[in-house]
Amino acid sequence: MIGGRTLLQVLGLYAAGSWLVLQVVDVLKDNMGLPDWVFPFAFVLLLIGLPIILATAVVQSRLAKPAVAGGEEGVGASGLAAETAEVASPASAEIRGLFTWRNALLGGGLAFLFLALATGAFMYMRGAGIGPVGSLVAAGVLEEKARVVLADIGADEPALSRTVTESFRVDLAQSPVIRLVGSDSIADALARMGRGPDSGLDEATARELAQRDGIPAVIAGELATLGSGYVLTARLVDASDGTVLASARSAARDDEAILSAIDEVSSRLRERIGESYTSLRGTPELAHVTTGSLAALKKYTEAYDARFRDEDPEAAVRLLEEAVAIDSTFALAWRDLSTVLDNIGRDRGRQAETLEQAYRYRDRLSERERYLVEASYHSELTRDWQKATEAYQAMLRLDPDDAQALNNIGANYYAQADFENALVWYRRSHAAAPDVSLHLANVAITEANLGNLDSASARYAELDSFPPNPLFEEWHAQFRWLAGDEEAFRAALERYQETFPGGGRVSSRVTRSLEGLELLHGRARERLAEAEERAERSDLAGDVRESVDSRLDAAEIRLDVYGDTADAVATILDAIARIEADMAAVEDPPWWRIGNMFFDAGDAERGRAYRDSAWQRSPEPIRRWRATERSADLRYRAARAEGTPEEALQHLRALPPAWCAPCRHREEAELFDAAGRADSALVYYRLYLDTPFNFRFWEDVVMLARTHERLGQLYDERGDLENAALHYARFVELWADADPELQPRVQAAQARLEEIVRERG
Repeated sequence: MIGGRTLLQVLGLYAAGSWLVLQVVDVLKDNMGLPDWVFPFAFVLLLIGLPIILATAVVQSRLAKPAVAGGEEGVGASGLAAETAEVASPASAEIRGLFTWRNALLGGGLAFLFLALATGAFMYMRGAGIGPVGSLVAAGVLEEKARVVLADIGADEPALSRTVTESFRVDLAQSPVIRLVGSDSIADALARMGRGPDSGLDEATARELAQRDGIPAVIAGELATLGSGYVLTARLVDASDGTVLASARSAARDDEAILSAIDEVSSRLRERIGESYTSLRGTPELAHVTTGSLAALKKYTEAYDARFRDEDPEAAVRLLEEAVAIDSTFALAWRDLSTVLDNIGRDRGRQAETLEQAYRYRDRLSERERYLVEASYHSELTRDWQKATEAYQAMLRLDPDDAQALNNIGANYYAQADFENALVWYRRSHAAAPDVSLHLANVAITEANLGNLDSASARYAELDSFPPNPLFEEWHAQFRWLAGDEEAFRAALERYQETFPGGGRVSSRVTRSLEGLELLHGRARERLAEAEERAERSDLAGDVRESVDSRLDAAEIRLDVYGDTADAVATILDAIARIEADMAAVEDPPWWRIGNMFFDAGDAERGRAYRDSAWQRSPEPIRRWRATERSADLRYRAARAEGTPEEALQHLRALPPAWCAPCRHREEAELFDAAGRADSALVYYRLYLDTPFNFRFWEDVVMLARTHERLGQLYDERGDLENAALHYARFVELWADADPELQPRVQAAQARLEEIVRERG
């Protein structure tokens, strides 16, 4: 017994007290951003205190034992006491004086005071940049959020080098104290250095690049083979003189351990640069940020190269599919796969499925990337713009200068046709990351949509300082059409094809645009013949999908340009017959397109039937989230096809805002016209013509000449001969060389124009 308690009870009390102390230390560590060694230091102090507490308890319990009194027992007891006193030495007295509860408590307090002083001194030196523990930011060696170039991490295998480099990029991108230079800026700088974008970025090249662009530091490293494992080293280097500012090293026992080694080395560098311990603890291990499979990560890295270095989205899709086949929980790969599918406009159903998968496994991501996936899920799938924006705002709470979040909030507003707010956020994203061409291009198209053509032109001119990008080159060409310069539009298309030779998507887009110009000017006969010839060649080659698409192209020309509904419907039915004859050859039948074409031809029953077929083949996520939108669109199209324009107008205005504002105005104008409301039709036809939109060319292909012709007639009917003449003249100019089948309309407009000129003298 010890003071009325057994030894086990004393141990229990000490254990409980120690647990409480460690909990307090842990909370303080996490909330005050203290270093990780504080917790084990406190644990060691408590271990040292355990034998002291036990010794004190034993000594003090012996001093507290009472003497035994009375009779012979008393004599015996006194004899024992005397004997004990005689045996006791001065050393025993010193021990009893040393092992007191007062001294034990005082010693414990002093030990933890030492811990507090040591921790405070460490944090002060780190924050002030003093000594080896001082951070580089605090010491003034680097500014906070300084730009840093990540050089290629050297390795025996090029594929492994790219994979490890990309892994470092993923991890370092989460640091709030540095900004990695983006791929656009690196490609631009390499071009100015006379090197191609795939020439590699070793340490020497990275330092030269950094010096050219005023970037203070470079991160470089190597992955060396050591037996069956690896040793990873990385260093932060002064770009001007090559001085090593910080370095870190970690071993990996095998391929799969490389990811953990990257996480360890990255964390050490980030700590040395000056990132808070709280921020570092908030970053999950790299394996959770991306994937636990190195093989999957290699595919992901190759896909990144295919997207941004090789401009090959089809290869990126294939590689990302392989990555998620290796690791089905690879959330970031699922998200990127959805993005690439969206960018190339292919397989909307597959895009929805991949986004669902990314959302399902989002908890494996870092906090920032989880918010990014949630935002993409709501903006692309559920169309809940508020939730999407809230997720992006959460990203901004982590980093107010997160350019991707800023840009994507702008994209949310853009999708809702709120170009004023979109421009605000696009400008902020460009200011946060001026080296990323996408943000500047988004500013340009939004300025154009707002009618700020001079500003848009200036922004497009700024894009010329970036490496050529096929997407933005096309946007710029489209802008020239909006600006009213057809010759510049043609020239831009030719330059576009010269800059990106080799066929593929660029060649297809240029060809479509040039064909569109022919249709816009009423020269449809040759385009119709080409579509029919293409269909016949496809039949001979056994390419059912190309045969079907070519026939549908021909049907659209008959319907939109010639207004020949009967021939158009016959051609559509021919295409359907070919699909039904060999369903296995057409993986994803174009029922949606066919349904809409039937609606445009005035056949609401067939339109509904084929749109329903498309809907049943849509992935479950699409059906779950787009049901209301689909229902409203079907009601609008059916009412229009059935000749009830007033009802169609109500349904049209119940649909979400159209980012193509001129397209919506044109639809409204035609419905007012069909309803006999000429005044309203005039207003909306003019709105169609006057509303700027960077990509209005595709709407103008079919509608521009038709609108001028109809406006001439409407103004003529109300006696406004001046405006009638203006629109008749514009129609005649557009269709001056139209096909013979269309010339009667041109001649009628020309004749009436001449009459008006004679009447007005």
